[in-house]
Amino acid sequence: MSRDWQQLLYSTIPLSVAMQVGVIDHPDGRAELTAPLAPNVNDKGTGFGGSLATLATLAGWIEVRRQLDLLSLDEAAEIVIQHGNTEYLHPVTADFTALVEPVDAAELARFGKLFARRGMARLGVRVQLLCHAQCCAVFHGEYVASSV
Repeated sequence: MSRDWQQLLYSTIPLSVAMQVGVIDHPDGRAELTAPLAPNVNDKGTGFGGSLATLATLAGWIEVRRQLDLLSLDEAAEIVIQHGNTEYLHPVTADFTALVEPVDAAELARFGKLFARRGMARLGVRVQLLCHAQCCAVFHGEYVASSV
């Protein structure tokens, strides 16, 4: 199932509109989220840490939804972040992106089996935040998907 991720974000998470989040679809199915610096700038003229963490959180949320879709599991499942941690490595000085790293196949299989059996499962993701092709921050998030 192919989704219009930007439309989904804009219709369900108003902050994504204010941040001017865009979506680039990768050939492997992952969605790379983009954000311009201007509406996400801090008092130092660099990327606001909250915007970076938010973009990464959204990228992880989309990836969990995508994995449920790929496994043909509960299109109406609720997905929430349980825990997130962002490590800031370098200042963001221009437009930036968030891209989820591929999730381990064994972890995905475990996630799918648990969700199919219990109607609830957790999935951890790692997201790189990039500016000028440099990794400026790394986000680790754990999401919970549950049947409604």
